[in-house]
Amino acid sequence: MAQPKTLIAGGAGYLGQTLAKILIDSGRKVTVLDNLLFGPQPELQKLDLTFVQGDIRDIGLVRATLEGHQEAILLAALVGEPLCDQRPKEALEVNYLAALNFAQTAKALRVNRFIFASTDSCYGQREKEILTELSPLAPISLYARLKAESETAILKLGSSLNFHPTILRMATIYGLAPRPRFDLAINLLAREATLSGAVKIFSGEQWRPLVHVKDAAKAYLLALKAPLELVSREIFNVGSNEQNIQFKDLAALLAQTFPAAKVEITPEPPDLRDYYVDFYKIKKVLGFTPEFTPKDAFIEIKNAILGGLILEPRSKRYQNVGGL
Repeated sequence: MAQPKTLIAGGAGYLGQTLAKILIDSGRKVTVLDNLLFGPQPELQKLDLTFVQGDIRDIGLVRATLEGHQEAILLAALVGEPLCDQRPKEALEVNYLAALNFAQTAKALRVNRFIFASTDSCYGQREKEILTELSPLAPISLYARLKAESETAILKLGSSLNFHPTILRMATIYGLAPRPRFDLAINLLAREATLSGAVKIFSGEQWRPLVHVKDAAKAYLLALKAPLELVSREIFNVGSNEQNIQFKDLAALLAQTFPAAKVEITPEPPDLRDYYVDFYKIKKVLGFTPEFTPKDAFIEIKNAILGGLILEPRSKRYQNVGGL
C-alpha cells in the first residue's frame, strides 16, 4: 500500500524541519510550503521532499499545493507572543484568517487528515488547577487567543465523510533543531550557561509544561498513523506529566550540566503564563511517551555550540523576534 502524501505548511521552521525528517523516515512523500520568513534553510535542502516557497495567505497557491495530498499539517504561523504583539495585523491574517482558509480548502479538496498546531498557552494563567483538554481556555496573549479561535473554527469543519481535523496543543518546545531557536526558555538557558557561565531565571515559581522538539514531532506522526476514530475532531495536549516543571527546578539540572555556571533567580517573571497541564489522553490514546528531557537539551546545545555546529549562537536569526 502506497504511503500518503503529506503537506507541512510551515515545514521550514523550528519544529517543521524536525517533523519533515520524521515523516520522510516513516515512508511518507512530504511537501513543505513555507515563506522562509527567517531566511534560507540549508538543512531543509538535504531532505528528500518537495519544497514550495510561498505564503499561506495566497489562496491560489494554497489550493494548488494541497492538490493531491491525503494529509496536511498546519504549523505555519507567527509563533509566540512577542512576534504577534509586534505585528498584530499580520498575526490576525496568518494565524486566524489564513489558517481557517487553509482548513476550508483542505476540506474542499478532500484532504482526509488535517492536524492543526495549537498551544497549551491557550490555558493562560491558571494556578493550582490541573488542565485537561476539556478545561475552559483563558488565553492572555494575542498569539494564544488567535490559536484558540482557530481551534474552534477548524473543529467545526470536521466531517465524518472526508475531513478529520485533529488539534495538537503543544507544550513549550525546547531542544536542538536544524533551525535553532534561542528565544525559548530551555534553549536560552543552555546558550547563556555555555557562553557566559551566568544564567538568570525569573521568579522560578511558575509552572510550565515542556516537550522536546523531537518528541513533539513524533506526536504528529502518531496522530497521522492512528485510526481515524481515535483522532477525528479530537484535541490532544502534547507533552508529559513528568515535564510539568517549575523554572526554579531547572537550576538543579543546570548545575549538573554546567557546574561552573552561576544561576540567579530574580523575583518578578516577565512572562505571566503559569499552568499545569495533564497529558494522560495522548499517552492513553496515541501511546505517546517522551524520549528526551531538558537535561538532554542542555547537553546537546552545549555540545553544538562548543563544537562549532552553531555559528554566532547569539545571532538574531536564531530568534523569532529581532531576527526578521
